[in-house]
Amino acid sequence: MLFQFVVRNFKKRPFLNFIKVLGLALGLSGILFIALFLKNELTYDAFHSKADRIYRFTVTNPTYFGNNHFARVYNSEQVPDLADNFSGIENYVRLAPMRGGVVMHNEQYYSINEAFVCDSTFFEVFDATLLVGDKNSVLEEPGSMVITRSFAQKVFGKADPVGKTISLPAGQFYADRTDFTVKGVMKDFPQNSHFHPELITTPAQGEITWWAFTYLLLKPNASPEPISAGYAAFLAKVSGQNENEIKSTAFLQNITDIHLHSDKLREIESNGNMTNIYVLAIAALILLLISMSNYASLNLGMSGFNANFVAINRVLGSTPHMNLKYFFAESLFIVLSSVFIAFLLAVPVNAIIWKNFGMNLFHGNSVLMVVVVVLFSVLGVLAGLQPMLRQSIEKMYRPDRNLFQRNNISVSRGIIITQYTFAIVLIVAVIVIARQTNFALDNSMGAQDDNLICFESVHASVQEKFELFKEELLKHPAIESVSAMMEPPGGEANDMFGYELEGLEPSDDQQQSRIGVFPCDYSFAEIFKLEFLGGQNFTDNNADVEGSGEYIINETAMHLLKSTSAADIVGKSFRLNSPNPGIQLPAGKITGVVKDFHLSSMKKKVGPLVMFKRDKLWLLNFVVAYRPGMRGEALADVQSVWKDLFPAYPFSYEHVGALYRNVYRTELLQARLLSIFTIISIFISSMGLLGISLLVAQQRVKEIGIRKVNGARVSEILSMLNRSFVKWVIIAFVIATPLAWLAMDKWLESFAYKTGVSWWIFVLAGLLTLGIALLTVSVQSWKAATRNPVEALRYE
Repeated sequence: MLFQFVVRNFKKRPFLNFIKVLGLALGLSGILFIALFLKNELTYDAFHSKADRIYRFTVTNPTYFGNNHFARVYNSEQVPDLADNFSGIENYVRLAPMRGGVVMHNEQYYSINEAFVCDSTFFEVFDATLLVGDKNSVLEEPGSMVITRSFAQKVFGKADPVGKTISLPAGQFYADRTDFTVKGVMKDFPQNSHFHPELITTPAQGEITWWAFTYLLLKPNASPEPISAGYAAFLAKVSGQNENEIKSTAFLQNITDIHLHSDKLREIESNGNMTNIYVLAIAALILLLISMSNYASLNLGMSGFNANFVAINRVLGSTPHMNLKYFFAESLFIVLSSVFIAFLLAVPVNAIIWKNFGMNLFHGNSVLMVVVVVLFSVLGVLAGLQPMLRQSIEKMYRPDRNLFQRNNISVSRGIIITQYTFAIVLIVAVIVIARQTNFALDNSMGAQDDNLICFESVHASVQEKFELFKEELLKHPAIESVSAMMEPPGGEANDMFGYELEGLEPSDDQQQSRIGVFPCDYSFAEIFKLEFLGGQNFTDNNADVEGSGEYIINETAMHLLKSTSAADIVGKSFRLNSPNPGIQLPAGKITGVVKDFHLSSMKKKVGPLVMFKRDKLWLLNFVVAYRPGMRGEALADVQSVWKDLFPAYPFSYEHVGALYRNVYRTELLQARLLSIFTIISIFISSMGLLGISLLVAQQRVKEIGIRKVNGARVSEILSMLNRSFVKWVIIAFVIATPLAWLAMDKWLESFAYKTGVSWWIFVLAGLLTLGIALLTVSVQSWKAATRNPVEALRYE
């Protein structure tokens, strides 16, 4: 019987009640996905059973690599001795990236995105589920390989891969072909892992003695501090140096902190950051406040409609307890309806996220989903009980009040101001984040051109034929230019060499005595449209001989070399001193100076960089520019040439713009999610405002009728009805402006190059909010203003 009354009253005012349900449903959907996403981000690498004891080990040294902090160590051969020296270390594993970009099986090449040569202790430190093989013995022998299920399907199909051979072909990084035997198959690593290898293998011969990501498993209750504090003493012990002469510093970072708290050079994969967590958590709080305040405001506003219903029930003998049960049932009905609609929306949204981002946010999160829904529902039911609470308070202070006297419809100014304050802050955040991200993409090297594709990390055999590849491609009219370089767009140019410059005395400062290097093809400056401040581009030949080397420096390098203008330094003799004794770089001259360009993220300062030509060496990444409007023809031509020259190698490329979008993946995701939540917040606020404007118009129907009878114009009625709403939005704008400025100024601190927070952004956000509010209330105000006054006064 109680729910029959609820349904009947719901049907009497379907539009206002639908606004309640839809507002709560959208709010719950947004909050649910934010909660699931935040859990995913905050639990990276937590699936390892020993995660609390696994630490990544890194080292800095001011005499090496400009004191830059790399995510991997360059002298990984010391790790076994390190583990023996410190009693707190139980085990360790090193992950040395397999280089070259491809592996081979049955003379067919397969591209690899991420693979490691590792210690046999891999499964003793990390939790990886073996589908085939025994984790205690699968990596015991040299050259033992374990591949993921997805990689096994790519290479072997449905055939059993165990016992088969996968090889690393000879090339730039490996002098001879190296064979490995597949001993096991493991599940692909979870999405919330900071690395996702397609295969791991023990060294076929020898030990790991090169760059490697290093992880230490500490004993239970052991602290990482003694290891980092005692590292200098350890180095002194094994090297025979005086401890005071040791400049290396060790760092240990728990594996669960890497994803959100690490921004070192050469990370395995791009990480997230805590700023994203804070932004989304605040967005969830805003959504919760807006949806609940909107629901509570409409309930208070509509309480007058239930006055007669409650009064009659009281005359017929109902108790306050029975009235409370009615309001509880009504609120529960609306909340449950909103939960049902929220899940109807959530299922397809989760499918889209799974398809595009590889995250199934529902998987394994049933408990969290139930908790979010229950807490949201409890708050919703409490918000629905406000009319009953208000009547109880009025009865306490006005016991002689007429039971049949209708309550005045209440409009909470504070709720409306709060809602639109949050809406303005969100609009500003969306504009600033989108503007900064677009600024970063537009100023990234080549990202503004949509006609550039890149072949990343090609094999040495492919590099050797670069000149022929370039020559064949340029025969096709759809191809505009071809070049090659050591690092791909969006990569990190961290290699540093010593140098000699005519007229410049050598410096004792390690930071001043080394300079960043960037080997490239002679067309590099042309294809990426680098701006020359002085001098000229390379000549059309990648092979330089002693005395004729050509070097182009960027603007930052010019200042490092103590020159104030390009004219001062162009033409000076210059030499790079290769740290590899087997590779000599020819002495020559600085032929040009280019304006600083952004190869990697704009969060980092552009460092001093010297570009020099190379022939068949260090040209790991090919870049092809095709003529605008000829994409299909150009890609067909490139594929044809590739298959002719490199038939065994996979034809795999990426657009340069996509490479940079991956660099700014976190910022793009922030902008996208905030845009969605801003739209939801504004929609909820607008629907609530529409409902309140309807209630206000109904409350003032007699006043409007009298004013019209006395000659009031429609515009005057509109002004009267809208004036308060406009005033509230202006107050919200005044409150929101300093809050939004502080938040966005803090967010921009992570960028070395930024657009800033301009005044027009706040004006635009305020005008958008005011326009949406006016459009929302004017619909109902116009109906009320144009209504026949006879109808308004008929029953008065």
